[in-house]
Amino acid sequence: MKKKSFLILSLLLLVFKLSGQEIKDWEMKMKIKDEEFSKDSIYWNKGNVLNLGFDRVGLYNWSGGGQNSMSLQGLMNSFMNYKHNNITWNNQLAMSFGIIRTGYGDSIPWLKNDDRIEIISKFGRRTRFKWDYSLLFNFRTQFTKGYNSTEERSEKKYFSRFLAPAFPLLAMGVNYNAKEDFACFISPATIKSTLVLDEKLSNAGEFGVDSGRIIRVEAGGYLNFSYQKQQDFLNLNDLGFKTNLSLFSNYVESPQNIDITWETLTSYKLKKLLSITFSTYLIYDHDIKLARFNKDGTPIYLKDENGNNYVDNENNPIQKKGAIMQFKEAFSLGLMFNF
Repeated sequence: MKKKSFLILSLLLLVFKLSGQEIKDWEMKMKIKDEEFSKDSIYWNKGNVLNLGFDRVGLYNWSGGGQNSMSLQGLMNSFMNYKHNNITWNNQLAMSFGIIRTGYGDSIPWLKNDDRIEIISKFGRRTRFKWDYSLLFNFRTQFTKGYNSTEERSEKKYFSRFLAPAFPLLAMGVNYNAKEDFACFISPATIKSTLVLDEKLSNAGEFGVDSGRIIRVEAGGYLNFSYQKQQDFLNLNDLGFKTNLSLFSNYVESPQNIDITWETLTSYKLKKLLSITFSTYLIYDHDIKLARFNKDGTPIYLKDENGNNYVDNENNPIQKKGAIMQFKEAFSLGLMFNF
């Protein structure tokens, strides 16, 4: 009996010893080395990247057919980061704007094909582990009015404008900081808002706000991944890549509907100023109901069981609207400036 008790006691001690060693190993992996934690750095680190692109096609008595076109596009990314002792503060401003004109004659209007303003600010307090206490602020909107066609522009039927919509987001959580090129931010306490500071659009209840209101507030959980790297691929030393993925779930209303924003940017510097850039931007928000169009650009209207269009109070057909994935891609050959 004594031998059995001794054997059981020995096994228990061995298990506790192994478990303690595993916990210690796990803790060492999660902790930052003392020399790295106490290492200081430059207070401010700043930089700007500016891309300018231009494209033109001119046809004169061209038997093959086609249309004249001209487009201009600009993209700017600025960052200003602060790091001292156990405090970090990373700020980023991304702006892009593009216009295009297709057709004949000087009366053809310019339409925008890219329009974005986004500010990201993340304040963190470092710990001895690889996760920081962080506060993140994100704000996204556009510069000017948006139209689907030249006809809508002539009739002043815009569907968006500056601060209509705008998407402020404030989140508190923890940020993974073990690598400089990768970050993961997790927030269980996030406030996401939708602003529509335009009377016409707010009265119509656009972008998920209630009719007549200018703001919609949601509380939920937020997850953000970001990665950037200067790649050495096939001896292309000036190839850069970065991506940013954000996910948001509303705790109260349909938490299974995840709001998604996903951005990628790939750039390659050919010469001192000449560069190639390719960017994508994906957005899905279940609360934003967008007008639907056929592949040829014609509107899709709501129809009854007999195939007749539903009409509004002014006897105009009602266009179909609904949540749908938004996707934008842009390829540009142009000038790149770093300053």
